[in-house]
Amino acid sequence: MAFHLYWAVGGTWGLPPAAALRPTETQAANWLVSAIEVIGALWVLTLLHPAARRVPSWLLLSPLWIAAAVCVSHAVFGIITKSLYLGGVHEAVDFPTVPELSASEMADANHLAAVHDLLVFEPCFLIQGVVLAMAARQYLRTPAHRRLWTWTLVVAVALITLFGAVLAFADAKVAI
Repeated sequence: MAFHLYWAVGGTWGLPPAAALRPTETQAANWLVSAIEVIGALWVLTLLHPAARRVPSWLLLSPLWIAAAVCVSHAVFGIITKSLYLGGVHEAVDFPTVPELSASEMADANHLAAVHDLLVFEPCFLIQGVVLAMAARQYLRTPAHRRLWTWTLVVAVALITLFGAVLAFADAKVAI
């Protein structure tokens, strides 16, 4: 959440160059993401409350399952695509163009954005997803339910990543 809060108050480190074209929208989006992350953290903390055991587990764990699957698949797909980009396969990432920047400035900015993503942001997504998955998994009482939780997450991450790859190979432009 620290990055999103930083960007919400107007910080620019780590933002891709295209974010500067729409600073108001960028800040608004980051305020929204910050709020969602606070709600998510509070949601995880509710698992510790004794009253949580009176609520059906699927109701408590479904949002965490979705969030964990999205975060981990985002990280996996991002690590793959940014690694390909830095390895010379520039078609792996569709960075928006900034009209005010020359081609060489845009190439440098995209390279830096890919490095930031690979070294900072994608690992943050991975850690966040794994922590969410582990917190929810700990809530489950039986080994069978824990195994089911783990395997369904693995399958979800694989399917979401595969879907992203299909979209990328089809040259579909999708932003999440």
